[in-house]
Amino acid sequence: MSARMDSRELAERTAAPSSSEVREAAVDYMGRADMTHSEMGQRIGYGKSSVDLWIQGRYPSGTDAYIRAAIWDYMERHRLTPRASAKGRLFETENYRQIRRLFERATQHGELVLLYGPPGTQKSFTLEHLICAQNRDKKQNAVYVYASAQMRPTVLLKRIGRELGVPIGRSLREPVLNNILAALGQCERPPAIVVDEAQHLDVACLETLRELHDRSGCGLVLAGSHNLYLCFTRPERRAHLEQWLSRIDHRDQLPGLQRDELREIAAHELGNGHPAKLSEKFVNELAKQCRVEDIFSGENSRSYLSVRRLVKLLAQYKAKKEGSHGG
Repeated sequence: MSARMDSRELAERTAAPSSSEVREAAVDYMGRADMTHSEMGQRIGYGKSSVDLWIQGRYPSGTDAYIRAAIWDYMERHRLTPRASAKGRLFETENYRQIRRLFERATQHGELVLLYGPPGTQKSFTLEHLICAQNRDKKQNAVYVYASAQMRPTVLLKRIGRELGVPIGRSLREPVLNNILAALGQCERPPAIVVDEAQHLDVACLETLRELHDRSGCGLVLAGSHNLYLCFTRPERRAHLEQWLSRIDHRDQLPGLQRDELREIAAHELGNGHPAKLSEKFVNELAKQCRVEDIFSGENSRSYLSVRRLVKLLAQYKAKKEGSHGG
């Protein structure tokens, strides 16, 4: 079986919109990605002339289901902008710089990275933005998958396969694994696999990821909450994950938002083209409202400043300010 999905399976699985809608989206996509018709054809397994005809609306009438599905599937898997849930401004905090540095270690050097910290530290948000930036640069050296609670290895593999564009169908673990390995083997540098909410992964899923890394050389980024590393060190798991623990290149706990970063972000967001002058009282109140208890910190309970909560608060302040001016 080919490592790439056949046209019929792809068309059946992909709910592509109408030809005119996909064509409009494709023209916009290739323009923003500075992608030629030839490059798009190479990505989806079609020749330049086929892409030319389809973009020009001259493809044989009623026969474009396969190429339309291929183009739509490619654009969905290689987004240039984050999903709606991850849209918004990316602030260059210490969290961001740390995530970016380790993301680059995984994508450029095939290293294994554990990133963990409390909710609200923009792990998912930053990783999705970094992957979209790579897609805009046509590097495409990382895929993003979300780990659900109680997810089985086959489901994890199918999600990875879906992002890589390989055949998955109703196959069992081994055929899907082999298709993924074949696809990764065709790359000069296999794309890194980014797994979000990785604290949900059980031993079988973790061992499946390790096998992908060992057999392909792909980098791995596991991002999750504060108990992510505990998933590897709990007594009942440690004996089964010794091979994993010996392969981890970076195990970094994110620092969370710092007070000076909070002040800088708030001043920029509330200013009118220039940083706003904020009183110490206002900053204290903002920090108080952004502070969240870390439920995973154990007996020595501590709190942290949430970027997510700060963004929501600033949006409320701006809406209130605009409303008062409008009134």
